[in-house]
Amino acid sequence: MAFLRSLDTIGSALTAERYRTDVILQNIAGARITRTPQGGPYRRQQVVFEERPFSAREKPLSFHDTFRHACARHNQVVKSGGVRVQTMVDSINEFKPVFDPTHPDADDEGYVWYPNVDTTEEMTDLMAATNAYELNLSALSVVRAMINKSLDMGR
Repeated sequence: MAFLRSLDTIGSALTAERYRTDVILQNIAGARITRTPQGGPYRRQQVVFEERPFSAREKPLSFHDTFRHACARHNQVVKSGGVRVQTMVDSINEFKPVFDPTHPDADDEGYVWYPNVDTTEEMTDLMAATNAYELNLSALSVVRAMINKSLDMGR
């Protein structure tokens, strides 16, 4: 049943990295928004991950349990480890002032306040999230191959 725990862990990482990617793309899309419904320019969002700890089994699985019964017990008793999104936080970086008195969102001094989104930093984060996602896909492929070999040995 360690395979199931591995699949849960990998699945949680894939989900978290996909969410991180979505937030990064939202930041890139909001990089030029000077007025939001909340007022002021768009504020960069960041994802905070947290560990999803493993918990010990209350009772070990019997060797004679059927696969279906073992899967059902696994899902009820064992919480698998991995990662999850703990929260979303607003970036504390300052907004960027640009002098443009003709802009409709310019203040009394003629400055427009642009979002605190650095597209270069966002692209770097996007590459890191993409790499982490691909590494987890590779791990999923390895676990799948191990499961298939185990099933072949049982024949």
